[in-house]
Amino acid sequence: MKKGLILFFIVIIIQSCGVDLDVLEYADTEPIDDGIDILLIYPENESVINEGTNVSETESLLIFEWSNKGEDNFSPYNLQLINLNSNDTITYESLESESAITLQRDVEYSWFVTGISDSKSNTWSFYNNGPEIDSNAPIPAIAISPVSGASISQTSTTVNLIWQSEDPDNDITSHDLYFGEIEDPDIYETDITISRYNEIPVEAGKIYYWKIVTKDSVGNESTSNIFTFSVG
Repeated sequence: MKKGLILFFIVIIIQSCGVDLDVLEYADTEPIDDGIDILLIYPENESVINEGTNVSETESLLIFEWSNKGEDNFSPYNLQLINLNSNDTITYESLESESAITLQRDVEYSWFVTGISDSKSNTWSFYNNGPEIDSNAPIPAIAISPVSGASISQTSTTVNLIWQSEDPDNDITSHDLYFGEIEDPDIYETDITISRYNEIPVEAGKIYYWKIVTKDSVGNESTSNIFTFSVG
């Protein structure tokens, strides 16, 4: 009974002094300053990035974004970008809270931002897959010289093959030449970077067959019709 009366009087005294019991209860749970002044926004942490702008089949352009935790301005900013495949680090300076950066496709990166007055952000990581590449296959090559079905001089001991290749994306990289005396000729030369092949030995009285496989920078291929010519 005495203990109950003592507790009752303690509560009365605290209330009469204007002490907020809730303040006492949560006095030790105030927010702790973690030292982070800059908040990263995009690309998000531990994400796979399929956005951006195509630069090439191996690169894409991405806009990095961040903001200040308060109203302070920490510009100019330094964005540190680390290629986690090669461990190469590049620093990009920006006066705004964003920066457009060209990235390698199929590479994992980490990044953080620092500013004046020792301001800093957390470090985030992401995997850059890059946007899907829209690509057209090359148009099948056509024979320029000799034209298909032509007969060249019987005194000829060599022939120069010339063809024409086109691609809507203008990204043809090379050609494979198939040539021989059978109607479905075998491979003769690979990765020809121009649209001709000179001084192929031929013999009078024979018929020859040839075709071209055209390749572009993203792996598309097209195969021409089989062309033919005779000697004499």
